[in-house]
Amino acid sequence: MKVFLITYTILINIIGLLVMGLDKLKARRRKKRIPERTLFLIALIFGSVGILVGMYLFHHKTKKRRFSIGIPAILAVQLLFVGLLYQWNRKEMERPSQAVLQELEQIRELDEDTIASFISYENLINSNLASGEIGSDAAEAVSLFFQDFSYRIQEETINGDNATVAVQITNIDAKALARDLCTEILKQSVEIYPEDNTESTTNDYYCLLRDTLAANTYDTAVTTAYFHLQKTDDIWTILSDSDLENELVGGFITYMNDPYILSASEVLEIHLEALRELSADEWMDYLEVEDIFATCNTEYYSLIDEAYIRQLTDAFDCEILRCTENGSSAEAVIRVTSVDMTSVLEVYKKALLAYAGTTQSIRDNSVVFSNETSRMLLEALQENTATTSIDVTITFSNNGSTWEIYFDNEFTDALMGGMTAAIEAFSSSGEDTQEVSPSE
Repeated sequence: MKVFLITYTILINIIGLLVMGLDKLKARRRKKRIPERTLFLIALIFGSVGILVGMYLFHHKTKKRRFSIGIPAILAVQLLFVGLLYQWNRKEMERPSQAVLQELEQIRELDEDTIASFISYENLINSNLASGEIGSDAAEAVSLFFQDFSYRIQEETINGDNATVAVQITNIDAKALARDLCTEILKQSVEIYPEDNTESTTNDYYCLLRDTLAANTYDTAVTTAYFHLQKTDDIWTILSDSDLENELVGGFITYMNDPYILSASEVLEIHLEALRELSADEWMDYLEVEDIFATCNTEYYSLIDEAYIRQLTDAFDCEILRCTENGSSAEAVIRVTSVDMTSVLEVYKKALLAYAGTTQSIRDNSVVFSNETSRMLLEALQENTATTSIDVTITFSNNGSTWEIYFDNEFTDALMGGMTAAIEAFSSSGEDTQEVSPSE
């Protein structure tokens, strides 16, 4: 605004000077003159200095009393007005609300220094998450965060050298943004095989904030910020206040550090989704599969493992049936769908019994016997299309930061298709198959 007023004053006075010169030239050449009311109008809209300088520079209109008296009079009135305006503005500038306005204007018209000051609020994301240098992505995130920022002074209270200014802040819905951002952060933290295994930095989280803001549309929310100021040498200074920092961002800091910002059910779903996205190779590594059926057969065990993992990858799914929270603890019942190991081992058992009933099984040495029984298990897995669904109870608690989930042996067994029950059913076949029973 100040730059605009200065520019306007300079331009209107240059115009006044040029117009006086042009009118003098027209007078000498006896051409149509510029109306005097136009000259006075230019003077009245703060071009009086240019008109006055033009009068004496071009010796024009100096003998006309309306100009020789009128233009200086207009200039005097304008100078008086500017002086009074300056005094009034000075008093206003000395008010605590003015100091607040200056601070808020910096937010609405963000520059590099203002952005840097907001980035220095480490808790804008969460000071416990990461650390590191801040880059241009962080500055872009802050700009997006404040793109709809506006404010209105509500109340000013002065008590001696202390003051409080209440400001109504309108900005992005910080709670909705915090929920989305916490969801993305949790997804990255529970990602079993992230593409980038490098340690996360604060700038990475600002990148995530930027991407979240860019990918979603948020409503605005109205909050109130309280500025506390102190007067020193007639100057009001805003006192540093962590509550104010939080209020300026609509409570975003509080929401980001709220351990209950995501429900137990939402956190559980994110963990389960990470399992759903595993590839066959990732399942193999995740379950640390190596001769999972303990065949000890070097020729077939890797093929058996691969066949089992392919079955698991294709069949696996999980559904939350219900989830209840009770303070800092929670309990959920989930339905795990996986390869039906009972079905697989039933087919395998029939093949074993058929083989055991032949004289060939008696003549085969231990190596051939091991190869033959392993081949039967491999074929049982390859031919299987059956799946099973098992309901499992999961308990977890809130550790003060987020919900911590405990996947116990019951979940692992359901994940592996009810392996324990399947092996028990297989082993109950009797002495004929006891020596070749697979184990976990």
